[in-house]
Amino acid sequence: MIRKIKGLLLPFIILFILLLSGCNIQTDHGSSNKSAMNQAQAYSVTFDKSALRTYIDIYETKLLYMELRDSNADFFIYDFKAGSNKKILTINNFALKGISNARMGDILYFYVSEYQGADLENHLYAVNFTEGNMQVESKNTYTQKLIPLTSLDQKIVSLQGNYLETGAFQSFLETFDNKKRTRQVNLNSGTNSPSVKEESISRQMIYITSDDRYLYALEKNNFDSEMNCFLVKYDKDFSLISEMDITDTLKKYDIAGGVGSFFVFGHYFGITDYSNNTIVCDLDKVDPALLYENDVEYVKDFFDPGPYEFLYKRNSNEIYRFDTASGKIQLQQFDLENNTSSIRVMLSYGDNLLIVKQPKSDSDMDEKVYLISKNYDTQ
Repeated sequence: MIRKIKGLLLPFIILFILLLSGCNIQTDHGSSNKSAMNQAQAYSVTFDKSALRTYIDIYETKLLYMELRDSNADFFIYDFKAGSNKKILTINNFALKGISNARMGDILYFYVSEYQGADLENHLYAVNFTEGNMQVESKNTYTQKLIPLTSLDQKIVSLQGNYLETGAFQSFLETFDNKKRTRQVNLNSGTNSPSVKEESISRQMIYITSDDRYLYALEKNNFDSEMNCFLVKYDKDFSLISEMDITDTLKKYDIAGGVGSFFVFGHYFGITDYSNNTIVCDLDKVDPALLYENDVEYVKDFFDPGPYEFLYKRNSNEIYRFDTASGKIQLQQFDLENNTSSIRVMLSYGDNLLIVKQPKSDSDMDEKVYLISKNYDTQ
């Protein structure tokens, strides 16, 4: 199924989405109201709009979210099962957080850029869902911000980069293992090899992801007048396996101006640009795209791969269930106040979906967060 929705192209450069919401929490703990919940057991909580909030990830029945006031960022874990809300950390000099997260076991990792005087310093944070705490694991002052990261072979792998004295931008990987050791890795693809001098670096990595078996990178040529882009596959030792030129596909589907997110699952990959155009393609047959939409986002699930993957269209009630075996996409709607609210965020963990519904009416100051089963009845 190929669909394209034209409309206002929203900026994607700020990769986390913030909405006015706040501390006033009303809990429907373990609700099983059959008329309201369509005969399916679900949890829900209501937030008002008194502060800026972004929803980061879920683990089992625990939701990690952030509230932003000026340059102060408060991080909370809300436990649907226990009906409890706990602030785990405040960052007083917050600057940026991208959408990219990685997890190993019950620990979630992500980078936050923080003000240090006039400069920005990148901090790798670890959130332990079981212990309910959050701490800095490493710091750097690399040029790269909104840092993509993933997990591979029991290591956190992040995409870093710096400008050289020549003015060229050099991208590289940095690994972080369970003994808190960091190591820089330079990938050898295209003509970007150890024998090439720094001033003639011709490849730049622009995003990375993994399926926990292989590392996938989007790489572009530095010296072409147009952005020629390659999807490159590496093994766990960062040795090159294969690469394919996807330049024509990106041009055909108007994917341009920078990559906001990149994901791989099964035999498929997806790319979203800064204008919120998204494509999902088969790794073995790139064209035609299986999905082409605007304002559609992939729902990352760090649990074991299941038979279905999910995407959703923001500010609507459209959810796409992607059958990874057949490549078929089913459009579905969950019966969660569809007439009075629309989806702002979706998160996934195992059999659970978290759906944040924002009101369509300006007079309604509440948004509701549902934690439901993926087998929840749809309308």
